[in-house]
Amino acid sequence: MKFIALSALLSLATADVYMHNPRGSNDRNCERNANRNNGNRLFDSQNNAAGGYACPRAVGDETTQNEDGIATFGGGITQDKKIYYYEGSVLPIEWTNQHGCGPNSKVNCEIIVQYMCEDTADPQVNNFWPWSQQKWGPNDAGQGNKAGEQAFRSNTNIASPRDGIPRDANDAATDTIPNNVESATPNTKETRRFGMHENYDYYDRCSHTERNKGLYTADQRMRRNDQRATRQNPNGNRNGYECPEERDYYPWWHPTPWIDVAVLTNEGPSKPCTGVTTTNSEYVCTGDGTLAEMHTNRCAYYLSNSQNKHKKGFCDAPSSGTATTKTDSQAWKQRKWYNNQADCEANGMEWKEISHDDILNGIDYPICGQTSFSRVNHLGNSMDDANIDASNYLADGTPQNNGQNVYLPESNNANRFVWTIPTIPTAKNGDANYFQAGMEEAYKSCTLRLRYNISTSDFPQWPADAMESESGWANAMVDHNNNTNLNRNKDDDPNTPLIQDPYIYTGAGDSATTGSQFVSLAVNTNQYGRTFQDRSYKFAIKKRPTSTSCDNPNDDLACRMADSPKIEVPGNNRIFNLNVRGKRGNIVQTYPSVEYDFVPNRLKLDTNNFVHFQWTGSDYNPRRGCNNGEGGPPDPNTFYTSANANKNSRADRSNIIFMNTMAENVPMDMLGVQSQDDISSNFDTAVTMSMSAIKANVPCGTNNDANMEDCYRAVQRLAYLNQQSDGGSLILRRDRKCLTEEELDQIKNKNERENHPLNCAKLNAKPYPYFDGGLMKMTQAGKYAYFGSRNNNFSNRDQTGIICVRNGDGSGCEDVDGVLQDQNNGVTTAAIRSKSFCNDEASDYSKGNNFGAASCITLDESILEAETQASTQADNDKIGDGNEEPCDTIIFFFQQATLEEKIGLAIALLFVGMGSAWGGYYTYNRIQARQNAGKKFAGNKKWKNAPAQDML
Repeated sequence: MKFIALSALLSLATADVYMHNPRGSNDRNCERNANRNNGNRLFDSQNNAAGGYACPRAVGDETTQNEDGIATFGGGITQDKKIYYYEGSVLPIEWTNQHGCGPNSKVNCEIIVQYMCEDTADPQVNNFWPWSQQKWGPNDAGQGNKAGEQAFRSNTNIASPRDGIPRDANDAATDTIPNNVESATPNTKETRRFGMHENYDYYDRCSHTERNKGLYTADQRMRRNDQRATRQNPNGNRNGYECPEERDYYPWWHPTPWIDVAVLTNEGPSKPCTGVTTTNSEYVCTGDGTLAEMHTNRCAYYLSNSQNKHKKGFCDAPSSGTATTKTDSQAWKQRKWYNNQADCEANGMEWKEISHDDILNGIDYPICGQTSFSRVNHLGNSMDDANIDASNYLADGTPQNNGQNVYLPESNNANRFVWTIPTIPTAKNGDANYFQAGMEEAYKSCTLRLRYNISTSDFPQWPADAMESESGWANAMVDHNNNTNLNRNKDDDPNTPLIQDPYIYTGAGDSATTGSQFVSLAVNTNQYGRTFQDRSYKFAIKKRPTSTSCDNPNDDLACRMADSPKIEVPGNNRIFNLNVRGKRGNIVQTYPSVEYDFVPNRLKLDTNNFVHFQWTGSDYNPRRGCNNGEGGPPDPNTFYTSANANKNSRADRSNIIFMNTMAENVPMDMLGVQSQDDISSNFDTAVTMSMSAIKANVPCGTNNDANMEDCYRAVQRLAYLNQQSDGGSLILRRDRKCLTEEELDQIKNKNERENHPLNCAKLNAKPYPYFDGGLMKMTQAGKYAYFGSRNNNFSNRDQTGIICVRNGDGSGCEDVDGVLQDQNNGVTTAAIRSKSFCNDEASDYSKGNNFGAASCITLDESILEAETQASTQADNDKIGDGNEEPCDTIIFFFQQATLEEKIGLAIALLFVGMGSAWGGYYTYNRIQARQNAGKKFAGNKKWKNAPAQDML
């Protein structure tokens, strides 16, 4: 057995990473708990169980929403409820990492961004992965049952990547997929419950191939021969079908289904490295800028070893043999299958190599750049001046707008990489057999992965060609030669730089008799260097739209606005995705996830750019209410009755309404009248007046009447979510209309009113958390502020944003005080409003009223004389699934009780104590009597004075 050369970043400090856009699962699915059910479900995140977002769906089984995202209603109506992104569109990926990153002298870190779609997750071609029991070689009898087919897809049921679908409304679908082919194949409702990213064959190969024994493992005992055992996972614990060795090391030395998007490192250049070339037999970065600006050895190393372009090798049965030549061998059975070319060929096997670029057109190098500075012990924002906006570069690295962050201005944001969604690739040489259903079908099922490699500078961890030549550690990387010599027993091994919980001597002591001084360090050698990760739920990548006609409202799809006549969105007109991050609850309840906000919440665009408004959420959150979570629908959702509406709800819903300035918290005038009495009873007239009112105040405003109608519909759809016309919603609620203002005011219970499934003012009649607002074309320059009417709750949470469209000369979007924002005029120009029914919460001490409780004006304005104290709201903790009752209180009895009540309680407790003592004494004697029944001296104590012979 030969060692593989250690050509990888050692995945080397306890720190979590959470992806917020797209929504990161942190290994969750559809549990309603504050903590996830199962950290072994799909992958090993190493994160806190409180992190992550629940599954993006409404409550129910695969009829409610299947793996493809399709919701099925009566009458043949179906709707697609899965997030998608247009190819070439711009998507901000946002995350928080706990232990710092960037040019922070305390840490070394790398962020790896990758994606995977169905064509590599469950490939159809036979030669993409090693032969397996599912996809045999050409000489096997019968060609194998899946030769030339996908190994795991079952008809229309996607196998990989799949999230897992609950069997019913009470199921969370969080079980780890069993390690067998039957579970990997989604041909039953039960197997479709299991999520699967990497497939069974991939894990089977990992669990039989010998691990890389050239790696530094410190003093950890590797309990397996195969690639499941790593320094971070010495027992080789299973997490879905993820391969632990691949997870912990980047770049890995074998093929993976993941396509690299970006590698961000604290050793990154000032300008992104977008490719490599060879100069004097050395790899050199290419891109926009001088060599000094865009090249570091670290980036050149990563790009030259990315599987996107670089071939990765594996050992397989020879082409003249069969799959059983491999699977029947002793090396395979002993889980020591050959991991390098020399051993492979020496044992009569065949070494094969492949890159993604070998089989697909359109696979580019990943982008390599510098990570943003963030401080340690902090899950928050970073200094964003180093963030890479890939939308400023074409696929070949050609800079747009001088390569500056001109579209998504940086301020104080979460860590961010701005990804340009790739063009759907095609098979090399027109190979129709690569994926017979077509690559557009394959890219309907994709997932995004973010890895956070964190390490210290306590020992050298990179190969020489990943280090700058002037570094003192350029040729000093640790490997298997530095592992602890276990034969030294407890003696210190000077050969290894890292030992478990060492004692470090710090002084000679206070005197000759006190002894030396030493301290104990907290060093766990399997965590001292560490890899964390998060992954998204499934999403689709689609071709740009070729039509702008409005779809049937039953489909709940948006119009796609473009110039008249209706044409496709040109490739040179950029599309920017505007999404929603966060989940229901206050900042403490959601942590380490976040409260609601728009992503991005600041956009600086040009006319002819497009914004794709789209977001999702979950109906599986912990119950949150009492000013911490607004609106319904309730859980369970009856769709048209108030049943369950008095309980705190779980649902995420968001909308967008334009307003005059970011400092306001009310919509702009959207009606064009001075009072409700002026609203025309003629619908067409009211629409015309509304269109006139908004024309100058929305980014799609135009003097073209046909396009202004499209603009008006888009603005109204963003505000009201199509609740009045959504065909699926109407079926579920049996054609009931939204409740009127008068009907809402008849519901006197506030929680019931605000959670009622027909309360469209709270967006409750939208039965799914997913919403597609469609494409909106930017047609006029200006600054356009907007907010979410349901979740924006001043002093509790802010859900606002701004779109600025530049003038033709590039002016009009200058920063204000260093940030893209509008001018705070200090004056609100409120839209027409109507007072709703007021519940006086401030005077209701049976409910929590210490956080923003309302006090209503009444005819009886009595003045309070006695001293009062607020009732403390029972804030939800990180255990369980939230509070069902609205505004539950924490009762501090002895703070509220009178002296007489306290004395009464003390007497009652005294009698309870005496009764408990007597009951215990009585029970003890009864048990003793039963045990001694029939014995000679049972119950007779005269034996104490009897002669000794009488005792015999």
